[in-house]
Amino acid sequence: MTAEGIGRASLPIVVVPHPVGDRDEALVKKRGEEIAEECVRVLTTPVAELEREFKDKKYPLPDALMPR
Repeated sequence: MTAEGIGRASLPIVVVPHPVGDRDEALVKKRGEEIAEECVRVLTTPVAELEREFKDKKYPLPDALMPR
């Protein structure tokens, strides 16, 4: 809603899968690297390309989220 309010309905959102923490240090490191790569990609991709990619993207709420 905020993105639409500023005229950027296709604002990219990086979704971080949970749980991020894990007992396996190698798995935590791999997840962190993947998240960082996606952040870099979104921050360095031309706006027009991101607008095309994210224009119709949906972000479903997690099952564990309780309505307020």
